[in-house]
Amino acid sequence: MRKALTVIECIILAIGVFLSITGTVKVTRLSSAYMPYFLVAALGVAFIVILIVIRKKRFAFLVGIGFIVFYLFFAGFAFLVCEVNASRIRTLNAYKGKEIWLTIGEDHYRWNGEASYDFGKLEPLDVRDQKAYLAIDDEKRAVGFIYVMPGDDDTAYYEIHNGYLVMEKDSNIIYTDD
Repeated sequence: MRKALTVIECIILAIGVFLSITGTVKVTRLSSAYMPYFLVAALGVAFIVILIVIRKKRFAFLVGIGFIVFYLFFAGFAFLVCEVNASRIRTLNAYKGKEIWLTIGEDHYRWNGEASYDFGKLEPLDVRDQKAYLAIDDEKRAVGFIYVMPGDDDTAYYEIHNGYLVMEKDSNIIYTDD
């Protein structure tokens, strides 16, 4: 007959599951700095391994290993999500008037046109038919679009508020600090 989990073992299991799941969730939400959260998730897995060692039972070993394999599958998926998102990290380098320079992953862009300085207050628009507006957050110096959409060779599309933003891509522009 299997021995029931003690209170301490239940606490260890709860901490392990909590840390591993919380770490993985934070990884997918904050993909620009995801490694510390993977360490939190790894600590959660370590707690579960400790529980396996404490139990010293074949059943506990199989359940623990099963959970770790199950978790690693989702952690691997989270890692891939982070790698994709990290390649799309957007950095606002500079803006002056209607001219904006920014970096997306390894690519540098310049956008000339109207810029809205009220971040997050744009109405949905479709730039295939209208003028495009770019939202900038002055405090965070962040550009307010989210996902890179497939576009023409010289154009990159961005999705915001269920609409589209468009920005000309210029591979000749490399931003410098001076």
